[in-house]
Amino acid sequence: MQKKIALTTLAVAGLATAASAQIRLSHSVEEFLVTAGSGVACAIQATSTAPQTTVDNRWSRSFTLADFGVTEGFTVSTVEFGVESMRLPSLLEGEITVNLYQVPAGSAPLAGAPLVGSVTFLSGPRATEVITIDVDGSVDAGTALMVEISLPDYFDAAGGQLGDVFFIGGNPFGQTAPSYLASTGCGIIDPTDIALIAGGAFANSMWVIIAEGDVGGGTGCRADLDGDGVLTIFDFLTFQNLFASQDPRADFDGDGQFTIFDFLTFQNEFAAGC
Repeated sequence: MQKKIALTTLAVAGLATAASAQIRLSHSVEEFLVTAGSGVACAIQATSTAPQTTVDNRWSRSFTLADFGVTEGFTVSTVEFGVESMRLPSLLEGEITVNLYQVPAGSAPLAGAPLVGSVTFLSGPRATEVITIDVDGSVDAGTALMVEISLPDYFDAAGGQLGDVFFIGGNPFGQTAPSYLASTGCGIIDPTDIALIAGGAFANSMWVIIAEGDVGGGTGCRADLDGDGVLTIFDFLTFQNLFASQDPRADFDGDGQFTIFDFLTFQNEFAAGC
C-alpha cells in the first residue's frame, strides 16, 4: 500500500462573500480566491492503478490576538476556509470538523492544545470555493487562536477504491504566517509548516482559513493554570511543572523559549489578579 502527499490540479477559481463589522483574523493576502495547486493532503492508493483516497488530515493556522490589535479575549462566531476539491464517488456526504484551540501567543499550531470550540457538519461534493461555518469558542487575552479543519480517514470510510478525497483550498498570493498540516496516515503527527514538507515542494500552498468574531470572552485569567477559578499556590506549582516539561502553556512571554522572563510574566499576571 502506497502512502504519499498528494497535490490537486484544478484550475477554476471560486468566490465567497464574507463581509461584516466583526474583527477578522486572517493571514491570507488574497482571502477569497482558491487556485490550482493549492490543495495538499495525505492520500493512499490501494493499488498502483487505483485513484488516490485521502486519509486523516488536519489543516490549521494560528492567530496571535495582539497581532490583530486585540488586547482582550476573543470570541469566534464564524470560520471561513477554502475547499479546492471534495470528491465523493463512494459517499453521499463527507464529514468536516472545524476545531478551535487556545495556544500561547506567538505559538504555531500545537497538538494537544486546549479545545475551546468545535462543530462537525456533513457536506456533499464541492470545488474551488470558500465556505463559512458558524462555530463558537473563546480564547483568553494574551493568547493565540488556533483554527483547525479536520477530515476523517476516507480510505476507511469508503474502502479506498473510487477516490473519495478532500483537499483544503488556498492560493500562492502571500501569507503573514505559515500554513500547517498534520496527518497520522503520513506520519506527520504534529502540525507542520507545509513549506517544510517534501523538501519545500508545497511552499506556494497557503491555506485560506479565517476566523471572525468579537472582542471579549475567554476566562480572562491565564494565570489560573489549574482552572479552579481562583489564584492559589497550586497555580504556581502547575506553572513550575509546565515550565519544567517545556509545555507551551508556560511560555508566558510568547517568545518561543523558556526563560526567567516567563516566570516574571506569570508572576505579574498572578499579582494583577483575575
